[in-house]
Amino acid sequence: MTKEFEIGPIRPPSEAESLLLRITRNCPWNKCKFCTLYKKHKFSTRSFEDIKADIDQVASYRRNILDGIPEDLNELPAETAERYLYVMRWIAGGEESVFLQDANTTVLSYNKLLEILEYLREKLPKVKRVTSYGRVDSLAKFSQQQLIELKKAGLDRIHSGYESGSDKVLALLNKGYTKAQEIEAGRKVKAAGIELSVYYMPGSGGKELSEDNAVETADVINRVNPDFVRIRTFVAQKGTELFDDINAGRMTECTDKEKMLELKKMIENIDGADGHLYSDHVINLFENVNGNMSSDKEKMLSVFEDFLKLDIAEQRIYQTARRMGMLRSLAHLAQLNGRQQETIVAYLSQLSSDDEFEAFLSKLLRRYI
Repeated sequence: MTKEFEIGPIRPPSEAESLLLRITRNCPWNKCKFCTLYKKHKFSTRSFEDIKADIDQVASYRRNILDGIPEDLNELPAETAERYLYVMRWIAGGEESVFLQDANTTVLSYNKLLEILEYLREKLPKVKRVTSYGRVDSLAKFSQQQLIELKKAGLDRIHSGYESGSDKVLALLNKGYTKAQEIEAGRKVKAAGIELSVYYMPGSGGKELSEDNAVETADVINRVNPDFVRIRTFVAQKGTELFDDINAGRMTECTDKEKMLELKKMIENIDGADGHLYSDHVINLFENVNGNMSSDKEKMLSVFEDFLKLDIAEQRIYQTARRMGMLRSLAHLAQLNGRQQETIVAYLSQLSSDDEFEAFLSKLLRRYI
């Protein structure tokens, strides 16, 4: 029986409509103190022949679907039918983008990555965008000319988990690279004409490093000017080293509100960058802090100011409703019905301290990570 093309376990939310092709398995670093996703899995690279076979299979399924074959998916093996449906959905969405998995495709050699991109573009010529995760140290190893050639071959966007621009926070997280390397890698990617999407985790340095995290991250953004900055608020996850650090008193986790204020400070310190900031994840307190980091800066900051104008009771109702998944922005607070408000107020009345309130919010947030 023919083995179906591989799909890995993760992709960025913004790649939800992309076809997922697995180029490597798991994470080559796998030492970040906040992550559990790949901890029990060994990293490996897939052979070009296996990747080529996957691309050929997708191209074959695409041709069959467009030609009306197969007419009855029920006659196919379950896994084959599942892959046909997957490709059908991709075609229905315009078959515009492909995301190369898993955690760091750019760990591959220049020649192998170039070969994959050229073959992919040959077999799926309608694709408009090819995207990959890329660690800072892996990106930095490419020469400027090599990145230019990868862009020409069809690599259009890189997602990179910077998490912070502070050397102190990067060391705490055990990211394995420095602020200087972030700036070097980011500038090279941008100079090659490849779109750069970086991630920032407010609160990841704890209370002790919160200001450093905000100011130094803004400095990296100012000096790199990434196309996208995507916000992923830090929540200590059980089973991670950072969770253990917090429990042992080696790090003090920021409150939900302190993480929000850190993000506000980071945005306030952005000066000259003109890419877009997106708070496009359920784990963030506001999903409407979005916009151009230059022309929309004041509009984004007004979201925080509006929240801070509320009294503490209203702030906590919003925080709780948001963490329960009832709303996406402050504008929706007035839309909570009477029963929802009563339920939240009744529950909050049972929490006897600020610490209990924060523990409650953390418990709600851990459902999403």
